[in-house]
Parts: sequence; structure tokens; C-alpha cells
Amino acid sequence: MARYWDDFKVFDAVTEKYLPDMGEGDTMASQIATAVCKLVYKWYNDGDVYDNTVLNGWANDLSSYANWLAEYTGAAGILEQIFTAYSGDDYEDILWQLCTYLLDAEEMEKRNMVPAMGSVYRCDGKFKFVEYEDEEWW
Repeated sequence: MARYWDDFKVFDAVTEKYLPDMGEGDTMASQIATAVCKLVYKWYNDGDVYDNTVLNGWANDLSSYANWLAEYTGAAGILEQIFTAYSGDDYEDILWQLCTYLLDAEEMEKRNMVPAMGSVYRCDGKFKFVEYEDEEWW
């Protein structure tokens, strides 16, 4: 099923509560909100994906956000679906599953009591972004 930017507004109440004004915040909830919002926003605004080894994405490296979510939240199984995603609809479905799984109001309340772990900005893992030379991209 195709998803659209407006579909993700159902998560606004949760993300607005936990998304820090600056940085990634100091709780797991703020880190989750930061990472998930970045992935959704960059897809709908710029066409960026967190791993472009199968599904083409543009010029921004979002792999650290996905690697952090995979390592600290139990969302690895959802995120790994990118390796079999061949269309924008497939990617949007991954983002929807990720939001549904991670942005539950009750779970986020619990995660807000847990101190931040690692950094969403600097996390290595299986998700990669490959830089393309201009002639390779087109």
C-alpha cells in the first residue's frame, strides 16, 4: 500500500512530545524520535534512504540512524527489509512499520525514563551508504 507524508501525521503527538529542539536529546525516547523523524523526513523531502546498496537513494548518509535503531531498539528485522525493497512503496512500508513499532505512546513513555545510549549520529552497523560518482549515478 502506498504511503504519503500526511499518513505519518498520526505519529505527530508522540514525536512532538519527545523530539528535542536540538541534538538527539538525553533519553531513549528522544533518540528514537530523532532517528525515526530523520528517516521519514529525509525520504519525503529528499528521497534519501538509509542504505542505498539495493534501493537507490540520494546524497545524504542516514545509515547511522538506522544502525542505531537496529542496535538499541529491537527494530533490526524491520530495517533489514531494505535489502529486499525495490521501490519507493516498499521503502514507505518499512518506514510505516518502523513508526508503528517504535512510536507507540506507552512504550515511548517508558523509554523516556531510560538514559540515552550511544549516539544516533555515530553508529556503525550493517546499513551502508555508498557514494556514487556523478557519472555512475545517472
